[in-house]
Parts: sequence; structure tokens; C-alpha cells
Amino acid sequence: MKKNIAINGFGRIGRCLAKINDINKNFNLCLINDINPHLDNLVYLFEHDSTYGNFEGIVKFSGNEININNNKAFYYSSKKLIEIPFENHEIDILIDSSGIESNIEDGRRLISENKIKMMIVTHSNEATDREIIMGVNEQEIQSEDKIFSNSICDANAIAHLMKWIDEEYGINNGSLTTLHPWLSYQNLVDGSSISASNPGVIWKDYSLGRSSIRNLIPKDTTAMKAVEKVLPKLKGKIISFSYRVPTDIVASSDLTLNLDQSVKYEDLKNFLIQKCELSKYVQINDESLVSLDYAKKSSSAYIDIQWLKVSENTVKIVLWYDNEWAYSNRVLDLAEQITKKS
Repeated sequence: MKKNIAINGFGRIGRCLAKINDINKNFNLCLINDINPHLDNLVYLFEHDSTYGNFEGIVKFSGNEININNNKAFYYSSKKLIEIPFENHEIDILIDSSGIESNIEDGRRLISENKIKMMIVTHSNEATDREIIMGVNEQEIQSEDKIFSNSICDANAIAHLMKWIDEEYGINNGSLTTLHPWLSYQNLVDGSSISASNPGVIWKDYSLGRSSIRNLIPKDTTAMKAVEKVLPKLKGKIISFSYRVPTDIVASSDLTLNLDQSVKYEDLKNFLIQKCELSKYVQINDESLVSLDYAKKSSSAYIDIQWLKVSENTVKIVLWYDNEWAYSNRVLDLAEQITKKS
């Protein structure tokens, strides 16, 4: 039988989750919650997407119900998880895609009160029972784990490659630079830098409040901190940095690694091709492509083999990944995995 899921936060990730579930039909989407009280507005955004194009299915809504291709879900608009009547809907997994860190505490309370069974959050967080990147450490899931982090899009993209290379050649140290599309909390014109995960907080890095459509904005990234949670052997070995770039979708990671041994270009190339052939989550690209060519691609990462460079024990690798669609696919993969374990 299909498990019942609920989505809290019907923004970019929440709507991607619903669309992918409509394609795969692996879960019953029973409940959606968002702070926007206008269901007609959310249905409109679901149907008309400036990034991925119009939804090709049929969406209807009436009262507090939304029907996506005959999958009927109840809609609520509550700022607090504990105020949602989950007990009326037999929810197996609550997916919190709001980005609000404090929801983890509320989720734990809901689990203790038997109103939901498990929870997945779409950000990296120490307060969860287990942080999982599919294809890297899902074997660590224990039956007693109830609240999971699906990490972040950047970590889902780069962790596979780092694990492979460290196991085969050993990583001494390195550097990671990510180029990440703008996010919804950023501004079209210069303004204050408001935190998405902590509402009401203004980031001290004021450049994040500058116009997202006209600037490359430098910022710190939590990408390596997230990777280190699933690959603790790499802790402190790789420095990381990020730019917010003026595009709406598809991120890239530029990774330079100093290995414990020298490696030849052809040997590393063949190694990466072989690993990707065995992987469900990472693919090789050997065409001359640009970022939009990877839009709406479901793999966690694409290794752009034409930009592979090797100099003795130093290697440079470029990755591409759809930071919304691919990541959302992994969230639902994790949901399937934890239902098997439970």
C-alpha cells in the first residue's frame, strides 16, 4: 500500500515534490500546509511555473481541498505545525520544505503524540536523528530514527564524488566553489538581507540584500559542513566558498582536490565513468553544454568530463545539478527508503 505524505511549505521545493510525486505516484499526498491563506494563488503557481513551464495535468480546488490528477489533498494555512490536525489524516511522513529550523522541535512533538510517524526536513540540521544523502550513507538509517535531514542540494551533488575519490585515491585537502542560482528570499532591487531559516533575523552579510538579478554575490556556504556530516573523514580538509549568481535554476560546483597520490588523466577519467555507470544518482556528461541544459534533470549531479583536469596529484572537476528538481527527487527517494526501514 502507498504511504501517506504531507508537505509543509508549498514553495519551490514543495511544488516540485508534488509534481514529481504526481509523475512517480509512489505516495498518497494527503495534506498540504502553507502560510499563504489563498489556495487559489498556490494552485495558480503550481499550474504556471516560470522555471519549468506549465503543469500538464489537471488541478482543481474547492474549499480546503486540492485535487492534482485525482490525488486529493486537504489544504491548511497554519504558521505552526502543532496547530494542524494531522491526527485526522494518518500521515506516515511529513516533509517540511519550509526551511524553518524550529519546525523540527514541533515535528518531534507530533511524533511523540502519534500524530505523524516520521519527518523529513529539506535542510541540513544537527537536531535531526539522521542526515542522509541517498547513494552515500542511506545504509546508516536505523529503525528508531524518526526525523531525517535530506541535507542540501550542493551536498547531494558533491558527496558521491568525494566519497569515490577519497576511497580510491585519498583526499589530502582541497577547495570547493559553488555557483548557486538566486533564491526566493533575495531581492530584485537592493534591500535588507532577511534570513529564510530564521524569520525576523537580518543577516550581517549585507551584500545578500543586494539586487539578485544584476550581481554575482559572494557568500559563505554550508556545503562542506553538510558533506562532513555524512563523510566525517573529510572534516576540515576542504575549504568552501559560494556565489549567488543571476540565474533562476541549475547550480554548478567547481572542485579542486589534492590527492594522497599522483593520478593520470585517463585513469581518473575512466574511474569516474565506471563509477557513474554503477550509480543511480550521478551521471557523466561529455557534450559541450550550458547550465540550462541540465534543468529538470533528476540526477543528483552530472560530472562535466570535458573540464576534468589533472596535474600530478591535483585534480579539478566541474559538476552541474538542478538545485530544485534533482534535490526534490532525492527527498522522495529518502521517503521511500525510510518507509522500507520502518
